Amino acid sequence: MATGEQWATAEAAFAAGMWRQAAASFAALTAADDDPRALERLAQAAWWLDDAKMTLGAREDAYRGFRAAGDARGAARAAAALGYDSILFGRGAAVGRGWLTRASDLLGEQRDVPEAGWLAVRQAEVALNVDHDPVEALSASTRACEIADRVGAVDGDLAIVGRALTGLSRVRQGDVSGGMPFLDAAAAAATAGDVRDLMWTGKICCWLISACQDAHDLERAAQWCVRVQEICVERHLAPLFLVCRTQYAAILFECGDASGAESALLEVLEGLDRSSRLTRLDAVAQLGELRRRQGRLAQARDLLEQSTSPKALMSLARLDLDEGHPGRAWSTIEELLRSLPSGQLWEQIDALAVAVEAGAAAGLRTGALAAASHLRQLAAAVGTPAVLGQADAADARLASGVAAVEAWQDAARRFRSAGLVFYEADARRQLAAALRAMGDLAGARQHEEYAVAELGRLLGAPEGLQARGLLTARQRDVLRLVARGLTNGAIASRLQISEHTVHRHLANIFDTLDVTSRTAAAAYAVTHGLG
Repeated sequence: MATGEQWATAEAAFAAGMWRQAAASFAALTAADDDPRALERLAQAAWWLDDAKMTLGAREDAYRGFRAAGDARGAARAAAALGYDSILFGRGAAVGRGWLTRASDLLGEQRDVPEAGWLAVRQAEVALNVDHDPVEALSASTRACEIADRVGAVDGDLAIVGRALTGLSRVRQGDVSGGMPFLDAAAAAATAGDVRDLMWTGKICCWLISACQDAHDLERAAQWCVRVQEICVERHLAPLFLVCRTQYAAILFECGDASGAESALLEVLEGLDRSSRLTRLDAVAQLGELRRRQGRLAQARDLLEQSTSPKALMSLARLDLDEGHPGRAWSTIEELLRSLPSGQLWEQIDALAVAVEAGAAAGLRTGALAAASHLRQLAAAVGTPAVLGQADAADARLASGVAAVEAWQDAARRFRSAGLVFYEADARRQLAAALRAMGDLAGARQHEEYAVAELGRLLGAPEGLQARGLLTARQRDVLRLVARGLTNGAIASRLQISEHTVHRHLANIFDTLDVTSRTAAAAYAVTHGLG
């Protein structure tokens, strides 16, 4: 029979974040009298140890223990936790939904108890992360908040968690100004110690950072990432630390710290080497995009093809553009757009931006125009500088003359306002091309020099990689063939373009690389790995 002293020892280890000691202590308690409450605690300690087998096994044992004791609310609590953890640890959405339905059946008409509120929380999580339905998530999180208000001090965590999910649900619907205050307040309360369960403290912070990533609110995200990482180290929260590091890497990358992002991602992948959590694929996809930006295209493809996430598919489409395959890029992004649920607003925005670029490069103007129009509608609804900049860039890709110049200027200004340094550098590069087409060579040179310097600073790249970022995919195709000794006519035949177009590309290549002859351009290509 377990003693009060044994319980106190186990709880002290749990509260201190000594997860292995806590797991051993609660395992001993369950061996002594098979207490389902100890099994719940054992599952939570195992969760922090990233031990999927122990977590799910202890939760199932707790469920059976509560059922045997006739405790329907306890069984429902265990079933609801199994609902989300089954998905998190890779058992599948069908299994997870089955447990959530079981929890609902056990509670029946009991709606004013904490367990009903936590079930609503789990339902909101699944709606957001599996079904991509922020409308249903908002309904479930609102239900959790209402239950929290009715049960009051019985469960203070529930109110804070419910409000955090309300904020995230609003942001996922595009209501950034309406959702962020909920998330900021919940994260402040959680990091101050108002949330007793460290798992929910961690999730609240991750939700906030995820919302910042969606909205490209880099300053807010960076501030919270630093705070959360401090807590993770203090409290030995390894799984949360790795999730946060993955998110932080994305923020570092968008802010232009490619070296810091790379270090963080490699650290995450090492830490998650044997983990069954889905976080690992997020890190893999991010590293693939970083490799693409660095011009390490073969490595990028190997990484990106490990994931089927929307972000990975967008990066693969961009990789196809980098390698001179705009038709393949269009096929990839068009299929992605067809498959994205309407609730994945932010993924739609990013995918539409890629679709415009791919459609324009592939000569599919009608499709590109439709994508640009849809993107402009979403940008008007969301209204953030980052998204408005993406819409400006889309319009610019399909314009010419003064209209193109002005649209690229607007895009560069908005990207700078949002702190999106890579986006700004690309907009400046495109602005240079638009100015050159109008005969403003001095203006073009100014923006090209800025883009080269910025890309070199951001990526720590050698000169050849700077040129990869500066030249368009088609210009790189032409340069490779020049380096192989092909004539303009042969290049035109190989690329199925006119000789006049080849001549125009070469003129732009000469200006960009600051060379004056075909021989010098070919030598540059070979020397810098572009041949």
